[in-house]
Amino acid sequence: MKKILFLFSFLFLAAYGFSQITLESGAQLIVSSGSTVIASDGIVSNGGSIDNAGTIEIKGDLENNTTALTTTGSTGTIKFNGSTAQEITGDADAVFYGTVEIDNSTGVSITNTATGADQTINGTLAFTNGLLTLNAFNLTLGSTDATGVGAGKYVQTNSTGVVSRNVPATATDVVYPVGNSAYNPVTLQNSATATADDYGVKVVDAEPAAGSTTHFVDRSWEITEAAAGGSELTVTPQWAGTEENVPFDRTNASVGLTTDNGGTYEWTATAAASGADPYTVAGATFTGVGTFAVGDYFNAGKRLALKLFLAGPFNGTTMDKDLNTAGQIPTVDPYGISPDAPSIPADAVDWVKIQLRDGSDNSTVIKTYSCFVDVNGNLLETDGTSGLNMTAFDNSTPYYVAILHRNHFGVVSSATVDMSAVSPAYDYTTAQAQAWQDVGISTNAAMKEVTTGIFGLWDGDVNGDGSLQYAAGGNPDKPLILNYVGTPGNIITNVYTGEDVNLDNEVQYAAGANPDKVVIATNVGASTPANIFSQHLP
Repeated sequence: MKKILFLFSFLFLAAYGFSQITLESGAQLIVSSGSTVIASDGIVSNGGSIDNAGTIEIKGDLENNTTALTTTGSTGTIKFNGSTAQEITGDADAVFYGTVEIDNSTGVSITNTATGADQTINGTLAFTNGLLTLNAFNLTLGSTDATGVGAGKYVQTNSTGVVSRNVPATATDVVYPVGNSAYNPVTLQNSATATADDYGVKVVDAEPAAGSTTHFVDRSWEITEAAAGGSELTVTPQWAGTEENVPFDRTNASVGLTTDNGGTYEWTATAAASGADPYTVAGATFTGVGTFAVGDYFNAGKRLALKLFLAGPFNGTTMDKDLNTAGQIPTVDPYGISPDAPSIPADAVDWVKIQLRDGSDNSTVIKTYSCFVDVNGNLLETDGTSGLNMTAFDNSTPYYVAILHRNHFGVVSSATVDMSAVSPAYDYTTAQAQAWQDVGISTNAAMKEVTTGIFGLWDGDVNGDGSLQYAAGGNPDKPLILNYVGTPGNIITNVYTGEDVNLDNEVQYAAGANPDKVVIATNVGASTPANIFSQHLP
């Protein structure tokens, strides 16, 4: 039978069954605590309301028009438990209070027709069985996390619809119970210094389209915010092992943010994923939103710690930073490899070039990077971060590591470096044997002993040709210095050039306290100016 409730209230005190319940304008359905109302063919409301302290079982569709459906004082449960697919339809938000339970293996959806409306659940969304599918409509959830979620029991973001929740600035986890073809929730947390905001989330069953590698989880999370700015988000996505592309490395996972469909990313530091399938990894701190993805070291980078000294600016314990102090180090990478530096780090001495070379053939260059070296001999990223963040390389194999500089001899490590290590590192300064030695070169070792037991890269290769010549050879370095200053007594300052052998911001030939030609003469031997030193690089 069909019941139509007009301009009066109907109070239910026990279990009662209907085929379809229709509430016209002004009518109210009241269900008391402990009572159950069963609507076998669903409920239609055209401006009516429900005050529910008991249980309402809806086995058909729910159509709500004109106004909100449930009263703010409702504390009971509205259960969707039909045996066929059900819809929440109509032109108005039902604004559910109390609990909304999904218990239908064939699923419940916010209608896939144009007559639907975005929906709000201010109480608890509970899953017993089946999906809640959004289609093109949005679902706003209150402050209570959904219950019963898991495989086959979640909010399906299959189209443009998103799940929206408020994320307070209280360092509190807020879980979005979302997925598309599978359950892929994401947890958002705003720091205590952020601004609370409403964030919308949907899951896409693919990495962003412009991603150029397979070092990704094959999922992405599109996140929007109601008010731009003020976010300080920790983003923690979840995925299953079967959703990982090959050769994604979950022991070095990272969360990335892109606003151009994967063309460029902001990546967080890598870390081992948590869990035993499904997996999660947390990424912090994001001050903006867009499309979030899970990648690995190939995208986010692996930080390499190297220690090296340049003999030219070495002062006995550290290196001088005269070029930096004078403002002569360029923000543009002289090797043409890295993006421009936003500024020069305070302790930077100069740019250096780093090469990863084949672990079975140290003459084969696999990948090249550039960065700064600081006064203590440590590498610095262009933003001043310690270490070199290496991207787009395979960490499953060890590499020889080479260091090159524009007017010092380059060197390559004598041993390979395990790039799969949590913190790969290599120190060239501790022994001559740390650098590969070319047995075909007898005039000089690979590195210069800059002080007892400490080694650095040979200085004086003015033209960077791998040969150190004072008065002999076809391309001696000494005349280049003279040509640069013009007259032997001239001193040229505030220049960034290979003729400044010791990087002291002065090019001197025969004048001043530190003539650059003397560095070359001292290296090859004052009494053997015809000696030619050679770079030990295969």
